[in-house]
This record gives sequence, structure tokens and C-alpha cells, in this order.
Amino acid sequence: MRTKRLLRAGLMGGLVLAGWLAEARTIVLDARQLERAAGLEASAPRHGWAMTREGTHSWANVIHAGLLDLTRGRCFLFAFSLADIPKGHRITHAELVLPISTWWGTEPRFYLWRVLAEWGHGVCWDYRLVGDKRLEWTRPGAAGMGSDRAARPTAIVRLTEAGSVVINVTEDLDLWQRGAAAQQGWLLSVEDPDVTIRFPSPLYNEASSWKLRISFEPEAMP
Repeated sequence: MRTKRLLRAGLMGGLVLAGWLAEARTIVLDARQLERAAGLEASAPRHGWAMTREGTHSWANVIHAGLLDLTRGRCFLFAFSLADIPKGHRITHAELVLPISTWWGTEPRFYLWRVLAEWGHGVCWDYRLVGDKRLEWTRPGAAGMGSDRAARPTAIVRLTEAGSVVINVTEDLDLWQRGAAAQQGWLLSVEDPDVTIRFPSPLYNEASSWKLRISFEPEAMP
């Protein structure tokens, strides 16, 4: 009888573990799952879709969202919808995959920051929200350390070749999933003078090349 009970307990334990493992999974989001995005430009402080500026004779001083050219004085805000992560699950690993087209300047690098301040409708270089009242960034361009953006970057990425770069963002996703920080997405910036880094725009045909890969599992075994 004792042997039968042990076998039965082992079988039930195995079934429970199998069910728990079945709930652990990985999802891949792309820019089609962005819930918010904005391109902020210092020279167009009330413009929320300024991602590049053309300087040719036919497109002189035209600002548009067809490309994403990061340079000092221009940054990109974006936040993915995390609705597909069930409650009661913890993040085990998360990677942000960003496509790089080309760059100009020496020793190019860009920064990824976790955004702290709430932002949304009407967001631009000067304001983070425009509605019944206008809420300003602590510093224009979401530049306030510890108020607009985290005090330290999630990552500083140095470029050596074009193609996709993979950034570990597990800590940020864990904070958001646990409710330890509000999910306000990320900010991409270039802080060095005379450097421009071009990304394909996530708002057009290259949406699928912007990826957020998230692995998660139940917080505890049943």
C-alpha cells in the first residue's frame, strides 16, 4: 500500500509540474504592438512625430516619420502593450531587438532609457501630456534624470556594424510586471555630438523588425 501511495503521489506531482511547465512560455511582440510612440525634436518643440529632417533642396527643413534618425536633440519614445503577459506570472528573460540601418560620426553609440514620467496625448519636446492642462517634462526632451527618465540607462549600445542589436531588458520588464514601476516604455537617445544613427521607422514597413521577446512563467508552482 505504501508503494502504491508513493507512486500515486509521484504521478500527481509529475502532472502538476507538467502543467506548470506548460504555462511557462515566450512571446514575441513587434512594433505593431506599440501602444504609444513619438519622435521628439528640439528644433520642433511642439511636434510629436519628428523622427528625421530632410535637408535637400526639394525637402528643405521638412520633418517626417519615414525614417528614424537619432541624433543629439532628437529622441524616440515608445511603449509596447504588455497585455499578453498573464497576471500572476514573473519575467524570466526579456530582449529588445532593434534594427540598425547605418550611422554617421565616430564611435557611434545610443542609449536606451526606462521612462519614468507619464506621457501620452500631445507629447512633444516641451510637454509630456497636453489635455485639460499641459504637463511639462522636468527638462525638455524627457531629459530629467530620475524624473523623466531613469537615473541610469538600461543599456549603452556601441555600434560596429549594421544589423540587429539585442539588448537585455529583463530588469525593466520585471519592474513593470511586478508593479514596482509604472510601464511608461523606453526612450532612445544619442548623447554624443556629431553622431547620427539611422533606424528603419517602426511606423511603416519595418514594424516587424522591431521586436520585444519576453519569457515568463507562473510565480510559484501550484
